[in-house]
Order: sequence, then C-alpha cells, then structure tokens
Amino acid sequence: MIRAIYTGDVRFNECNVFEYDNQTKMFQMINDKEIAYSFETVMEDEDFIIFLTNGDVVYQMDTKNRANIEK
Repeated sequence: MIRAIYTGDVRFNECNVFEYDNQTKMFQMINDKEIAYSFETVMEDEDFIIFLTNGDVVYQMDTKNRANIEK
C-alpha cells in the first residue's frame, strides 16, 4: 500500500496519515475519509512524504522518482 504524510502536520501533536485508495484514485486520510487528495496532488507536492508498506515493513519513496510512478 502507498501512504503519505504532510510535513506541515509534524508540528502538531498528531500527524495524519493518508492512504491511497485504488478505487477512488485518491489519498484519503485514514482517520477521516472525507479529507482526501488526488494522486497527482500528493505525488507532485514536495511537502508530502510518500511511503510504501506491506504492513510490516515501511520504505520511504525517493522523491526524485515521483514522476516515474505509473498511475
């Protein structure tokens, strides 16, 4: 699964996590599904940190390769 956090949120007590939903093609906030961003918005915004995870292991995606990810 692909997850993202917005770096501006780290200054608060909680840092929201967004998870990519294949059906909606949106990154939805895990705790509030009404807050969502398009795939393109998250991938093009350098203020988002993108992670790939299988549930056990997490890898931070290299941001310089963002444009190479297939939609």
